[in-house]
Amino acid sequence: MRSLRSQRVLLAIALLSAVSLGAAQLVALPSGAATADIVAAAVSGAEISPFFIGLGASLFTSADLSSRQFALTLLQLNNRAVVFGAKTVVLVIAALLTGTGAVALVVPLAIVVSGSSAASSTTSWLVLPVLHVLFALLGAAIGMIMRSVVTAVFAYLAVVWALPLVVAVAGIWAPALSGALLQFAPVTLTAAMLESSVASSVSAVARFGAVDCVLLVVGILRVFSWRIR
Repeated sequence: MRSLRSQRVLLAIALLSAVSLGAAQLVALPSGAATADIVAAAVSGAEISPFFIGLGASLFTSADLSSRQFALTLLQLNNRAVVFGAKTVVLVIAALLTGTGAVALVVPLAIVVSGSSAASSTTSWLVLPVLHVLFALLGAAIGMIMRSVVTAVFAYLAVVWALPLVVAVAGIWAPALSGALLQFAPVTLTAAMLESSVASSVSAVARFGAVDCVLLVVGILRVFSWRIR
């Protein structure tokens, strides 16, 4: 976990953005709001915080490769799968802790606003931790594939922001294809987790998880193909 010290700022920003946006939405709710609306407001920070988690993950993996720190590590443990498997586990744990910490900070305020009813919405409170983990895996995979900090950042921004916009605009001429591609976009995942039913959320998580797995496999193959000089 000490290897994440350079990403602490991004982790802190993710935590603060999740808590501050959730608290602001709770304070802005009218009195007598439904429990579902209260919980949705509390976890609304998921619109912002996962972005920073994924960005930190992409920086973490790409910086490790571009700085040759990976080569130095392999001198001590010559097993690329174990090394990057451990790094990915560390990223997932950091993302999970950040999401769980944000939930732990907003739950008391949600309970104050709604009474004890908000505490029973167990499934809804999983939105932040799950999104943080999925975006961490996305960022880690992109970092492994690109192996350059600058390229990894641009690729991550393209996947999260630019690509969905381009696909949406392309939908003017090919709506069926655009709609299918947008189902796998990060923005669609976030919207489904925050606004849709449990079944739709599970489906969105499954689709995005599949994308993460494919990109991680490509990233791992890239790591194994890298010749250490």
